[in-house]
Amino acid sequence: MSMLRFNQRALALTATLATLAGCNVNVAPNLPTLVNSSRIVPEAAMTFAGPDREESWMSPEAAKATNLLYISDIGRYIVHVYTLPALKLVGKLTGFSQPQGECSDARGNVWIADSNTRELFEYAHGGKAPIGALLDPTGYPVACAVDLRNGNLAVSNIFDFSGAGGVLVYRHAAGTPRSYSNPHQFFYYFAGYNSAGDLYVSGQTYSHAFILSRLPKGRGVMSTVSITGGSIDFPGTVQWVRSTLVLGDQKCRDSKSSCLYEASVSGRTAKITHLTRFIDACDVAQVQIRDSRIIGGEYEHCGHGVSSTDVWAFPGGGNPIKRAGGVEQPVGAAISPR
Repeated sequence: MSMLRFNQRALALTATLATLAGCNVNVAPNLPTLVNSSRIVPEAAMTFAGPDREESWMSPEAAKATNLLYISDIGRYIVHVYTLPALKLVGKLTGFSQPQGECSDARGNVWIADSNTRELFEYAHGGKAPIGALLDPTGYPVACAVDLRNGNLAVSNIFDFSGAGGVLVYRHAAGTPRSYSNPHQFFYYFAGYNSAGDLYVSGQTYSHAFILSRLPKGRGVMSTVSITGGSIDFPGTVQWVRSTLVLGDQKCRDSKSSCLYEASVSGRTAKITHLTRFIDACDVAQVQIRDSRIIGGEYEHCGHGVSSTDVWAFPGGGNPIKRAGGVEQPVGAAISPR
């Protein structure tokens, strides 16, 4: 499997990476761009499981469920579907090359970013076949967000064919997208809209420092949001919980555990006000916060146990209060309401 290289080392964004030399950018075809693991490992240490060749399936129970949880698994090339809050497995979506970040719209449809094919696939609540798809014309999509006011779909490209990534916005999740970028940001990870229609995107500079960008509603330029009251090591979740911005850190304080930061936002400044730490949970890439619960997958590569889909208390964090096994390298999480 081809991959990018960075200074003879692989920057694992869960098994990948990046070689952007001087950028002597040398992007090979079928590039894997995985956004889960935050460690730097030798390329030889990376292993890849084969794709799941089974057909997609969905239990009749899925369509009747009030809420469904979709967890993408790049280790098995599939998306697991569970009921909430029970975490009962009711479906499996296959046929992906690299399913990563996810998002859902007001109708309960779920979009899944497939980085390797450069496509976004849309699934109806409880459906086992796509009802729509969008091709990314500029780069490698790893995550998405939906503006619930108007149905606009924002897609973050970890990087583009020519180098630095960016954000594509599809009006009403269709047609030809408009492209946006922050000149100070190179890698683009997870994204989230607030209730006013402003878009926030986590990522990294070219030198791999964390950066948060904002695209105000109706504007054509993204700008950097200053982080005060703390620091974030590796990009993760971006979600608004009412008026509070929640930012994930896959490698909390340079440790082997992940965490979430709550922040109050004023203009171009986000002030960290609270830390939610996960105990013995590595590389928690994208989560969903719903009804005082945090729901997502953890990729346990650092010796704590096995990978799983977990539920934690919000804002308490700590140990999971519910857990489901069967995942290998979870990345994305989305909740589909009926």
